[in-house]
Amino acid sequence: DPGRSDTTILLRLDPDTGQIAMLSIPRDLRVEIPGYGTDKFNAAYSYGGPRLTIKTVKALTGLEVNHVVNVDFQGFADVIDAVGCVYVDVDRHYFNDNSTLPVELQYATIDIEAGYQKLCGYDALDFARYRHTDSDLVRAARQQDLIGEVRNRLSLGELVKRQKELLKAFSDNTRSDISGTDEVFQLIRLLF
Repeated sequence: DPGRSDTTILLRLDPDTGQIAMLSIPRDLRVEIPGYGTDKFNAAYSYGGPRLTIKTVKALTGLEVNHVVNVDFQGFADVIDAVGCVYVDVDRHYFNDNSTLPVELQYATIDIEAGYQKLCGYDALDFARYRHTDSDLVRAARQQDLIGEVRNRLSLGELVKRQKELLKAFSDNTRSDISGTDEVFQLIRLLF
């Protein structure tokens, strides 16, 4: 079982204007999955991995997808650490501890206080993934804000300075149809 996708974000990088556009696809959105019928969007990944997810995105939006980057949870945490963490104004206390429930009903323990703060690694991941009292749309907006803060964190000089850490975080924890260090770094540079 390859699992289901936790988050899907279409990201458009425009090299001419330096603009980034993001569209989050809610994981529980009911869609037609080519060859499988109607199901939650994130089921496409478990049925056919990135390839079927892309077909589902194309069927849903009519958009072409140039590249796919699968980032695992460790990769997300490593990229946050590689950029020197990120400063976020946490709007409320994010808390979840259901360790008293049976294992199959447990979610990750999360405890992030409200207020402006520096989030690193797994705290940033917890903040991005928290979904216990939020809808998919609220969660997606929080994730997009966090990505924006990561982007704002680095200047081009800082990006070059942290090149090795970023490339390592990217190559160790992602699967992609983008090949070669130069192409990966060009994409990272364009993103930031």
